[in-house]
Order: sequence, then C-alpha cells, then structure tokens
Amino acid sequence: MNLLLEISHCPIAKTILENRSLENPCREIVLSQNVETISDFQVPEPWSGQISLAPLLFLSSNPSISLAEYYPLWSWSDEAITDYFVHRFGTGKRIWIRDGKYSLQKDNSYSPSVPFWAFVRQRAIELFNRNVEPGLDYTLSEVVHCKSRQEIGVKSAVKQCSEKYLNKVLAVSKAIIVVVLGDSAKDAIKSIYNLSGDNQQVLKPVQLGQRERHLVFLPHPNARKSRTFKSILPQSEFRQLQKLLEG
Repeated sequence: MNLLLEISHCPIAKTILENRSLENPCREIVLSQNVETISDFQVPEPWSGQISLAPLLFLSSNPSISLAEYYPLWSWSDEAITDYFVHRFGTGKRIWIRDGKYSLQKDNSYSPSVPFWAFVRQRAIELFNRNVEPGLDYTLSEVVHCKSRQEIGVKSAVKQCSEKYLNKVLAVSKAIIVVVLGDSAKDAIKSIYNLSGDNQQVLKPVQLGQRERHLVFLPHPNARKSRTFKSILPQSEFRQLQKLLEG
C-alpha cells in the first residue's frame, strides 16, 4: 500500500503542479489535465485490482482520462484512494467499476461499456477459458501512470516514469503471465529489462520484478490488426499459457 500511495501522490507530479514552468519529461502529461489547483488533479493510477493475488497482469501505455468518471482526486484521503484502486472491480466501499467494463460516474450513473476494459476482459476469458472475476483473476497497470487523452505526453514521460516505478509494480504483482498491450508499453519493458527477440510474441520465462514470468506481446486494443491470443499465437504457445492459469 505504500507503493500505491507513492505512485498516486507521485512527487514528480506534485513538483510540476507546484512549479508549472519547471522543465521535466513529465511536464506535458501532468499539465494536460489543466487543473487550477493540485486538489483537483486526477491522481496517477498505480494499478487496478488485487495485484498481490491476481495471476494475470495487463500492462499498457497510460490510463485514459474522463471528466465524468468518479475518480480519485489529489484531495481524497489515503484510505479512499487505496479502496478505489485495490477494490476498483468489486468488494470495495462502492462499485467503482461494474462487470469489469462500466465505470461509476459523478452523477452515480454508469458509463457505457469502456472498449479497453471490455477488450481486456475478453482476452482474460480467452486465456482462462472460463468466465473471469476482474480485479482478482487479472489486474491492470501501465508504464506511465498519469492520465491523459490519446496518450498525450506518454512519449516524453515513459522513460522517467517506467524507470521509477515499473520494476516496483512488478515486484508486488503475483502475475505469472504479463500481457503487454501496444508499442509504448512494449518498448518500455524491453528497454528496462534489456530484452531481445523483436519478432517473438511470447518470452518465457523472464525475470521481471524478482519473479519469473511469461511475457506476452499483443497489439493495442485500438490497433487495426489481429489482437486475440488465438489469432496471433501458435496453438502450442496459446495452450501453454492456458495451462499456466488452470486451477
């Protein structure tokens, strides 16, 4: 929980918000929220779900921002922020996300299905070969934790943010399979861990965050190409991943 709160109250973001003329790789993404005070800043997203329990982790570029979503602000208490991210998909003080794809809005309604979350849930179902419990069977995290629209600021922030937090996040994750979505996350994790194999979709086993894991690369959910495990992986590799998650 110390790491969760460290990321959600990232000292780099705080420094930039307090000195907006400061030159820093994260400046663009932090200031893209265009808030007047730090209290109104939507906090960086450490992860979503019970990361110390889930055997499957999806890693993407950065979280998208919505002004309508009921989402933690810098002014929230540590207890509320922790409840939100650990129990975002269920068992928390509120139903922050319903059915793994509908987010709670400020007016207490729920959003339409969020395409990214719906995609991730379907990929988890594909691997587990059964219905899944979001936040417990799988969790989500990113290589850049600050929120923005259309990956604004990700390119400049990714090196600093991933070097600061990626290994720490993976160290608290129990995941035996890490699914990396899109080129930004792929480039970051290959750079941090000095990984080769440009044409390989699956790297196994790889030492990530003090634990050996299978690393799988998929296109970003918005990519106009095949994006499912079955369509990309040889049947033998796909079945091996399924067997890792059985039971």
